Amino acid sequence: MTTAKDVYRSKATPEEIEDLLEQAPKMTVATLNDDGTIHLANVISYFEDGKVFFETSSVTKKARNLTERSTVSFLVEGAARSTGRRFMASCEGTGRIITGEAAQAVNRRLRKRHIVEEAVDMVHQAWDALDDVAVEITPNRWRSWVGDKLMEATQAALGPEMSTDEIWKQGPSDDCARVPGDREGYEPDTAGR
Repeated sequence: MTTAKDVYRSKATPEEIEDLLEQAPKMTVATLNDDGTIHLANVISYFEDGKVFFETSSVTKKARNLTERSTVSFLVEGAARSTGRRFMASCEGTGRIITGEAAQAVNRRLRKRHIVEEAVDMVHQAWDALDDVAVEITPNRWRSWVGDKLMEATQAALGPEMSTDEIWKQGPSDDCARVPGDREGYEPDTAGR
């Protein structure tokens, strides 16, 4: 029988985490506001030489926070190509703002990894004037969780008649695909951007 310890202490290996980061995943970044609350933002990133990089503008809350306080965390989710295991990994680290030509080089490298080749020059043209800084994160501490044991226990309880993909009223990614205006009662926070 699967225990809670089996489920919630299942960890990704350092190699699996590096494998996931090398796929240039989307991630959620957390920085500290002046009042001690957390600011969250989704970014695209890339991993190189043990560090994580993302682009942004110096006017954003995350950049302003990192200029004042270098503490940063992020969360990534996906599958390691090497093992196929899906997992979440969070990192606590130190963020550093990169400016000038060095920032532009980081930002252009990031776009080349994410943007189709035929559009990358046009995206550079549009984004170079907007995203004037880059962020370098030096990881200090990793945490991870692999959901295999939970999915196995759930599938065993469901039996062959239903899969774990069929149990959700709404798929996890369906909600993420909605634009903020689609949510009843949603009020965007534009004050801190």
